[in-house]
Amino acid sequence: MKTFFFDLDSTLLEMNQDEFLGAYYKSIAEYSYKLGYNPKEFMEVFYKAAYAIILNDGAMSNEDRFWSVVEKKYKEIDSLKEAFYSYYRNEFQNLKSYIHKTNYPLEIITYLKNKGYKVILATNPVFPKVATEERIKWAGLSYDMFDDVTTYENCYFCKPNHLYYEEIIKKHNLNPQDCIMVGNDVDDDFSDLPSGIKGYLINDYLINRRDIILPVESFKINEFYEFIKENY
Repeated sequence: MKTFFFDLDSTLLEMNQDEFLGAYYKSIAEYSYKLGYNPKEFMEVFYKAAYAIILNDGAMSNEDRFWSVVEKKYKEIDSLKEAFYSYYRNEFQNLKSYIHKTNYPLEIITYLKNKGYKVILATNPVFPKVATEERIKWAGLSYDMFDDVTTYENCYFCKPNHLYYEEIIKKHNLNPQDCIMVGNDVDDDFSDLPSGIKGYLINDYLINRRDIILPVESFKINEFYEFIKENY
């Protein structure tokens, strides 16, 4: 039986990622000011910590890697963690306006689950679970629809590192040849995909920074829904 890996941002969660991230970083800066921090200094630490997650070598979870960087500047880690949890439950909701929601993500995931396929949300684990739960809701989906969801708490690597995928494969005892990755970002989702994993590109919000030509089929999300109904 096949296992589907789905990216979230700009794949199932339909949005322009650059616009969303710009608004997200601005929102974090404004929130840091409310907490009494210098926004410029705070964002420098935030960017450095986020980049450390991307480069994580597996020695610790992405969550621990993030906060280990933050702690070098700010010692009040426990209160900051509580503040960030509150942010994702409250201020973060304002970014929902950047989402262009359709019913296709729900129809795709529902169809595959009804057919008995395992479906894993392979979103880049740079966000905490609370933020990922919210973004899943914005896509018209629910957390428990997926057999697993990658977040910064339960992962030790990030895309585009092939070890990110191998971590999932090992955790679920999967054969790479039975796995299918569905995403929109040529670099993050496909550039270091382990051998054997098949890929499908969703191009509504395509990200291809280096103009790489991929040997994978490409679809609009509505086309992909029709494709899987005919082929899976």
